[in-house]
Amino acid sequence: MFGQPIVGQSEGGVYVDTNRLEEWDEDESEPRNALEMMKKIPVMDTDSHDRPSSEEWAEMDDPIPYGTRTVGWHFDGLGRGMHLEIKYDEATTEFVVTYKGYQVYKEVKGELNAYIPHPEWEGWIDQLFKKAREVQRVMKEEEFEEQMKAADRNKENWLREIASRWGIIK
Repeated sequence: MFGQPIVGQSEGGVYVDTNRLEEWDEDESEPRNALEMMKKIPVMDTDSHDRPSSEEWAEMDDPIPYGTRTVGWHFDGLGRGMHLEIKYDEATTEFVVTYKGYQVYKEVKGELNAYIPHPEWEGWIDQLFKKAREVQRVMKEEEFEEQMKAADRNKENWLREIASRWGIIK
């Protein structure tokens, strides 16, 4: 309703090490120059548009899956005149509220770790909660109406199908 998702990319475990290895620990399979490195970088095949292609990618029997997923949510209240930031991390179930740059509320796995009361940020939270409830109510009404329309369409399709099976033409 409010806020934006925090997106994690390359969840399959695609990590890039940017540290330079020492000479005694250097791996022979690593590229020695920029051209070798460029050959190993996956690029999109312009003909198929479905999977990246490179020498290294083509040699992999089971390439690591790549993609994105939502790892949390973030709300920034500055656009609404509120110096308030709310973050939720799904992995750690950490919920943090920051007011004017200071952490005023922190909850981890349902356990309250920090709480600094102040009428201004608590009032903003109440306002956001009321608006979110209203938006949720409207969304539920719209969803219910859509479900009723879909049920009516299914009923009409079923009646048409039965009528055509029995040879009844309307």
